[in-house]
Amino acid sequence: MKRNRKREQLRFGTVTKSLAVCICIAISGLGYVWQKNTIYRLGDDIKKRETALSSAQKRNLMLAAQMAHLESPAQLEAECQQYNLSLVAPKENQVVRLYEPGPEWDMQMANAPLPAQTQQQAFGSQPKTLAKR
Repeated sequence: MKRNRKREQLRFGTVTKSLAVCICIAISGLGYVWQKNTIYRLGDDIKKRETALSSAQKRNLMLAAQMAHLESPAQLEAECQQYNLSLVAPKENQVVRLYEPGPEWDMQMANAPLPAQTQQQAFGSQPKTLAKR
């Protein structure tokens, strides 16, 4: 081994390449950690929303059951007797039933003329104007 070995100076290109590689690795690592943190926060947010949704669905079921109980004829009759309202159910001839039209009504209305067309057909084919020519 030689003791009088000359020290070689570091080349500028080698130092810059090494520094650039280190910076790229550091940026990649920080990006990875940032993405993992974002994924974790989104997972927590999803869990919170799922629990809120399930509790809201349970509450809706409970309220629907309560509403069905309160709308039952036996419950209505009991409340009428409790408050002495002397209400009775309507007779069949006092009830008016309205039926919702189905698809056949939609087809009939699709083929119906527009209101402007019906006016023109009723008063002739030419629309009349009041302006002088």
